[in-house]
Amino acid sequence: MENSPVDPVRYAAVMKQTRFRRKLFFFTIISYIPALFIINKISPTHSAMGTFFVLWLVALIVATTLAALCRCPRCGNYFHLHGMTFLPLRKCLHCQLHINGSEKEKGHS
Repeated sequence: MENSPVDPVRYAAVMKQTRFRRKLFFFTIISYIPALFIINKISPTHSAMGTFFVLWLVALIVATTLAALCRCPRCGNYFHLHGMTFLPLRKCLHCQLHINGSEKEKGHS
C-alpha cells in the first residue's frame, strides 16, 4: 500500500480523525483529577467516587481503543500500535509520518 496513489481528500479525513482520537485520549487522561475534585465537592461519598472511577475507566478504555485503531493513510498500518505496544507518539510507528504532516510536504505522492 506504500506505493499506491493517495487520495488527498481521504488522506486529510483520516489524519483529521487520527488527531481527534488522540485529543480525546489525552483529554480523558487529563480530565481525571479535575473531575475527581468536582465529584468530591458535589457528593463526597465513597460510592460516588467509585461510580465516577468506573465510568472514567470505561471512557479511558474506549478512548484508548479508538486511538489505537487509527490507521496511517500512507502505509496502512496502525498509527500508534507496533505489535502489542500502544505508543501515542506524534509519528507513525511504521513510516514516520508526522501527525500534522501532509503527504505533499513529505515528498510522497
